[in-house]
Amino acid sequence: MLLNYYCVAAGVLVGAVSGIFSVRWLRACLRSGRVVGRAAGVGLVGTVLLSVGALLITGVDGFTLIHVAYVVGTVGVPLAGGIVLLGARPRPRAITAVCVIAVAAVPVGVYATYVEPFWLKVDAVGLAVDDVDERIRIGVLADLQTTAVGDYERDATERLLGFAPDIVLVPGDLYQFDAELLDERAPQFTQLIERIVDDVPLVYLVSGNTDTVAGLRRITEGTGARVLDNELDTFELKGVSVSIGGTTLFGDDAAARRMARRLAGNGQAGVRILVGHKPDAIELVQATPVDLLVAGHTHGGQVSLPILGPPLTLSSVPRHVAAGGLHELDGTPIYVSTGVGRERGNAPQLRFGVRPSIGIIDLVSAVGDLG
Repeated sequence: MLLNYYCVAAGVLVGAVSGIFSVRWLRACLRSGRVVGRAAGVGLVGTVLLSVGALLITGVDGFTLIHVAYVVGTVGVPLAGGIVLLGARPRPRAITAVCVIAVAAVPVGVYATYVEPFWLKVDAVGLAVDDVDERIRIGVLADLQTTAVGDYERDATERLLGFAPDIVLVPGDLYQFDAELLDERAPQFTQLIERIVDDVPLVYLVSGNTDTVAGLRRITEGTGARVLDNELDTFELKGVSVSIGGTTLFGDDAAARRMARRLAGNGQAGVRILVGHKPDAIELVQATPVDLLVAGHTHGGQVSLPILGPPLTLSSVPRHVAAGGLHELDGTPIYVSTGVGRERGNAPQLRFGVRPSIGIIDLVSAVGDLG
């Protein structure tokens, strides 16, 4: 909370100083290009200096720097533009145009902070798989990454269940809060998992960056859902043998590789699915592809720019794969969910160009029609 207030204050300070000086420079009849350049320089220097102050609050954290930059961009930049529009008259047309563009950052910030993070979509894909005769539907509920279960998380769950999946996969980051709060907050997450299991008995979870195997087991105890800690489960579904292997982030690498080898070795018949929080789990099956890898973690970049795509994915897989959806990599189909929630902690809680999603993956006969 302190960081949020600090970032807003930083944005206001940078914007006010930049705007006031720009008005003075315009009154001194400086050329438009020089005014814009100087204003940008003031903004950049101010952002850097105030970012250092933010790091004194949070410690070294890249998300803190992003947070400061985002608030300066959506609060400070439009404030500077507004000050110039009100305080510098007459002014060159070029300056007016720059200021109007700057002020337009306000609705962008409102949209990215208050609209898109809650504009949930359904990402439905089909995948042809050998040995599947009758459709098997997989629901993916990735990266809720929430401090508490609220209406948004419950609505996302109900929407997923409305598609009547046969299996539900939760590839990590179910929650994000300190370990000492687990006893207090676990019951609401347990209720959410119980709601899923009521409709879909086959529910599998793996740990991510913000949750742990122990925490997930505490939450799922007695629900019938299973947390896979570099473990493999095999069952029959619609006449097909299905093997699901779950890899643990920050776990035993040797155990993960043993599990992946066992999963790949079950390839004589049936369906083999690897679940990992990060799409980087593809490294486990590069030499021995499986039928499907399901992951989350990237949030699709959480911000994706037109043409350029996501600037940051925190994954080593190609950016177009980390951006979300179904792709093929190293011979294995890989589905990366853009996730239900968003990065919390010191990060700005926003989405832009990457709507949150629940995933519906239909495994269908390789000789059938994906439609």
